[in-house]
Amino acid sequence: MNLVVTGKAPGEITRQQRHWAWALALGLGFFILYTVTAAPSIVELYDDSLEFQLVGPTFGIAHPTGYPLYVILGGLWSRVLLPVGNWAWRMNLFSAWAAATTVSLLFLVTQRLIQNSRQRATIWPGLAAALAFGLSPVWWSQATIAEVYALHNLFVVAILLVAWQITMAPARASLVTVLCLLFGLGLTHHRTIVLLVPGVAIMLWGQPAVWRPSWRWVGWSMALLGPLLLYLYIPARAAMGVHDLNHSYVNSWQGFWDHVLARGYTGFFEQNALTIQRTWLAWWGLWQTQLGGVGLGLGLLGIGWLAWQARPRAQWMGLLIVLLTNLLFTLNYQVGDQEVFLLPAWLCFALCIGSGIAALERVLARWPIAKHTVAALGCLILIGGVGGRGPLVNRSQEWAVHDYAVALANVDFPPQSRVIALEGQATALTYMQAAEGWAQHAQPVIADTPAARQAAVDTAVAQGYPTYITQEIEGIAERYSFSGEGPLVRVWPRGTAQVAAPSVVLDQDFADSTLTLTGYDLERLDEAGGTTLRVALYWRPTAVLACVYKLSLRLVDSSGAIVAWPDGQPVVEDRYPLRLAAPTTSWLPGETIRDVHYIPVPAAAIAPDTHLRIILYDAESIAETGVVDLPIAP
Repeated sequence: MNLVVTGKAPGEITRQQRHWAWALALGLGFFILYTVTAAPSIVELYDDSLEFQLVGPTFGIAHPTGYPLYVILGGLWSRVLLPVGNWAWRMNLFSAWAAATTVSLLFLVTQRLIQNSRQRATIWPGLAAALAFGLSPVWWSQATIAEVYALHNLFVVAILLVAWQITMAPARASLVTVLCLLFGLGLTHHRTIVLLVPGVAIMLWGQPAVWRPSWRWVGWSMALLGPLLLYLYIPARAAMGVHDLNHSYVNSWQGFWDHVLARGYTGFFEQNALTIQRTWLAWWGLWQTQLGGVGLGLGLLGIGWLAWQARPRAQWMGLLIVLLTNLLFTLNYQVGDQEVFLLPAWLCFALCIGSGIAALERVLARWPIAKHTVAALGCLILIGGVGGRGPLVNRSQEWAVHDYAVALANVDFPPQSRVIALEGQATALTYMQAAEGWAQHAQPVIADTPAARQAAVDTAVAQGYPTYITQEIEGIAERYSFSGEGPLVRVWPRGTAQVAAPSVVLDQDFADSTLTLTGYDLERLDEAGGTTLRVALYWRPTAVLACVYKLSLRLVDSSGAIVAWPDGQPVVEDRYPLRLAAPTTSWLPGETIRDVHYIPVPAAAIAPDTHLRIILYDAESIAETGVVDLPIAP
């Protein structure tokens, strides 16, 4: 009886069930793919990914607009649903889940759209759309790290799916409620969800039940506006003593609206330091690297076919408006990562690629075998990325930033230590403190400008705090003394640096006997990213050094030949002592300077006769002024 009321034949229900089965299979497959290729821990210092890997598991406060829905869901995912592995990896997998679900729904949307055209849909159009978008490099990269764009595009495709369902069943007011709820939740996540409004309005323009004033509008308004109450999470957490990472959020009425509305971000619609100038040819190349030449061709074919074939046309016109709106926004939004804002446009274009496959099926409708063969071949070509698609993404072995953060947090900090750092470096230390419980005596101090770093060092040293810096700071070399501590450099009042005795004592002269290597510590570290040599060199100048010296650190075998990596690259690292925090010309005669370096090496090359060769040379003239070989115990 229900089948008659809904107007669906038994075969129609079976086809819908089959589509759901394919969607679930695709979602599972892509989730496995994204999980296997996901970043194993933190992988970037200077983007939002590291911030989200910290604020999610700690239920913190994110940068404007606050992203309350993402933070809450990420916290529940990482601390309740997936309580295994490191925090960063858990948050990376949250993106993998959201991205895989997006691809799954994209398949369903494509099948719905093709069914509304003048032909009976096979599974090939949906597969083509899912494969074209799911394997595109920018999308794949966002599916393997903690970022907001996977969840944002999940809302995009869900809204498109529900909007199309409303045009097919306009009498179902509950679908409009779901649509409003999705928009409301989307607004609590990423405000660019409003870019869908013009396109969705066009899709629903021919639905009088939606636009006719009625009491239903009250429920729909509540569904739209109710989720916005999630923004109260921000002042609630602030009242509990939680801060955003750079302590910029002010828990006041004005501060709340400044944060939620991201009033400090309006400058990105003008020329700024992050602006990337692209020609139209460069923009076309960006699209090509995402979808490949064949994908672009199928998409353009699909647009033309839909303009002629689609019923009702308002659906496809709305889709194109969504695509163009997001494209125009991206062209005018001057940020360093414009490509992530193109993802909704590429998602819509992937639907057009599915339509291109449907067009080929229509042409070959009289020859079933040829039709399925061509459609399957098209999907295989999309998998292969024929036509210039960018390389596949695999972040599973990106451990360098993780290893840096581990080394940072494993410094033996005295109580009340201050670490003066850029925001990303400070966040890496904060992450290790929160996630692993390390470096509890250290207090990160964010100072992103040279002047701010210099002032922070002056204040910390003057107050007697053990002070560390992550990199050179102009203007302090002549006023302080320094010693290397892991990947950091400790700052001391001038002439008071204290260092422990080296484990191996030497008396090796360099630079015409004006500089002596008095000893060293050499340790092999088996880090997550591979084998690393940590060497601490103990220098003592006997006079004021006239040159800025630099080091070449080389792994050599028994014959003196430089050891190479499997790809043929020599194991050679050229570094300034003390990370250039203090050039050698500023070193005090008679003071011992501890200088620490980390050198990644191939584990297989470590042998009893392997040595680490240290060459000191003039940074300007490249003239060598001394060399010493340090044996490495296997």
